[in-house]
Amino acid sequence: MAIVTIPFDYDPFRDAHVIPICIEDTDRNGLRINRGWLEAVVPIADPLRALSRRVLKDVWCVSEVADKSVHAVWGSHGDDLGGNPSSRIWSYAQWAALDIRDGGRNARRREQALLGSLLRQLRSTANVQTEVEAEELRRVLREHFEVQGVPHIDEMLEMWLHGNGWKEIARQVGKSPKAATKDFWRWFNRALEELNIR
Repeated sequence: MAIVTIPFDYDPFRDAHVIPICIEDTDRNGLRINRGWLEAVVPIADPLRALSRRVLKDVWCVSEVADKSVHAVWGSHGDDLGGNPSSRIWSYAQWAALDIRDGGRNARRREQALLGSLLRQLRSTANVQTEVEAEELRRVLREHFEVQGVPHIDEMLEMWLHGNGWKEIARQVGKSPKAATKDFWRWFNRALEELNIR
């Protein structure tokens, strides 16, 4: 197993202004990834950096995005590079960045479904009754998390309702994005069940 750096001739002294992209050249089964997939990252290196900067707010996450994308297309297509392997990697990279930001595809799907209804309810100021119900729901959840000894879940909920991404929320509570989202959804879903809010 080795790490491939893009640009291939990267020199940290000469290229101090370049953010390198590092990708493992061996998959989880110990197979070497077709070099064509690694070479396909070169033409989209700058767009990948821009994607990481925009979605993850950190250009240095580009290696994680690229590595995840290359390994995914390799797992799906193997040696079949197709007509435009860079395009295949780019298509996956856009989803990979969102997965990294949100703590995974399943978390993102759950979040999207629940976010719509919760945000409408908790952010609503359309009428007084809805606003009162939303404030009561937030109070009940806050108290539940306090009693359960997980007040950080309420803090995470507040940040989430204010549009913060999981990377920022995770940093605030001192966890990795994946651990933070798993922790949040576990406690949040448990609260909804125990409080019969579903």
